[in-house]
Amino acid sequence: MTGRMRGSLAMSLGLACLTMAAAGPSALAQQEPAVQAALRYIRGRMPNLPGAGESGMMALAMIKAEVPATDPALAACINKVRSRFTSSEYFPERTEGQGPYEAGVSAMALAALDPIGNRPFLQMIANYLLANQNANGSWDYKGRTAGDTSITQYAVLGLWEAESANVRVPPHAWERIASFYISTQLDDGGWVYHHDEMNLSSETVSMTAAATGSLLICHRQLDPYRIEKRTTTTLLTPLGEDGVGGFKLGLKFHDLEHSINRGMSWISGHFTTSPPAAGQSPYYMLYGLERIGALSNRQSIGRLDWYQRGVAFLHGTQKADGSWEGMNGPDVNTSWGILFLTKSTAKTLRRIQIQRLGAGTLLGGRGLPRDLSSMTIAGGRVVSRPMNGAIEGMLAVLEDPRAEKAEAAVAGLVERYYREGPDALRPFKLRFRKMLTDRDPGLRRVAAWSLAHTGDMDVVPNLIDTLVDPDPDVVDAARMGLELISRKIEGLGPPSPSTPAQRKEAAARWRDWYNAIRPLDVATE
Repeated sequence: MTGRMRGSLAMSLGLACLTMAAAGPSALAQQEPAVQAALRYIRGRMPNLPGAGESGMMALAMIKAEVPATDPALAACINKVRSRFTSSEYFPERTEGQGPYEAGVSAMALAALDPIGNRPFLQMIANYLLANQNANGSWDYKGRTAGDTSITQYAVLGLWEAESANVRVPPHAWERIASFYISTQLDDGGWVYHHDEMNLSSETVSMTAAATGSLLICHRQLDPYRIEKRTTTTLLTPLGEDGVGGFKLGLKFHDLEHSINRGMSWISGHFTTSPPAAGQSPYYMLYGLERIGALSNRQSIGRLDWYQRGVAFLHGTQKADGSWEGMNGPDVNTSWGILFLTKSTAKTLRRIQIQRLGAGTLLGGRGLPRDLSSMTIAGGRVVSRPMNGAIEGMLAVLEDPRAEKAEAAVAGLVERYYREGPDALRPFKLRFRKMLTDRDPGLRRVAAWSLAHTGDMDVVPNLIDTLVDPDPDVVDAARMGLELISRKIEGLGPPSPSTPAQRKEAAARWRDWYNAIRPLDVATE
């Protein structure tokens, strides 16, 4: 690795250690006994770790269970994952076609740990996956091109994590994936492992969950390119001739949504945890169902209460050592069990929402600028072109109530953070703290976001005080900032929207949390 990448890695891991350690022992103590027992099993695998793919899955499970980054087992698993990278490329450990499995799992683990600091690795994984995508949109074992339903699922997960961390994935890659799954769906709504080997394959809940969950992700990633959602105005400049980013979506969203609904209906009518209908591993299948539940925001799939049924099965099959045994071995089955019980995909969705706090909620703090030449269309919504130059200049614009380019200054601030990380914001904490007292709620919202994205514990008291701000958007920015720093994805409130009393109560809860974990060397200001 280059010296620059090593430095970035050190900063990334340092920030991850700081934030995750804050949520460490107390968060682990709140996990249910089945998860705690499974974590003990995974820790017991030290120092004889399995391959990079399995280690990545174990790391992902530990992160979702809120194991602190300082934990030796988690650090060892992450190091195993990172060993597959050079300074410019990703090389999976297995070369017979299982590479997309490893790549997808590695991307999920690295993004869950620190999506900003690990973006160079996520870029390399995306490059690898896109280079190995088949013409029909799928991924498969070496020597096959028809498409493997399961392998393609993990490639989808890897690309989703990469794009969520601002790594560009061409929209045509998502469209081809969706077309592959739609074309391989059987008449009754289910999917098989290899659609070209129907005499050897049968429909399973695992494969149908893999395909349906992948289509739900494609739906999310392609949604901004829908013609009916594009912003149309002669005052704004599209990014390309054909609409958003020059890409013209050919896939019909009705077909995509129809395929998803048919897949869910099939699962509702065929759910089982018994082989062969469940698939090779019921734990793999349950993790797929958890993903569908989170992506579709459904507590039930048809009449199936997927979480209740899954919990009952996991509680009844866990071994005395905390593991779950089955096809693929106890390491990955135990990881899948943890990922299901912790509702890991819901946490991923929440993390992505927090990551996008800047670009998604900061723009428009003072209304559209008078100079519309700074505006453009991206992803189906209006955004500002980022201001170039020093951050000092951006802050000067924001602090001047007469400024006409506040939108571009905010966009520049966000863009600089995503390019350089927390170090870009840390020198300006005093100015951000002063901005928290400004009369303009848009400026206070920018200040809350900026302080949170320094990742420093000394800004927590400022964010806690901001929870009682009269502006609901400022409160939301402060709450999500606290969730970002603490890694408490479920958070301590307040709800959105909230009453003044709820805000005051939430501030007290956050203050109790901070006082319990505050490092001795952190000064409050």
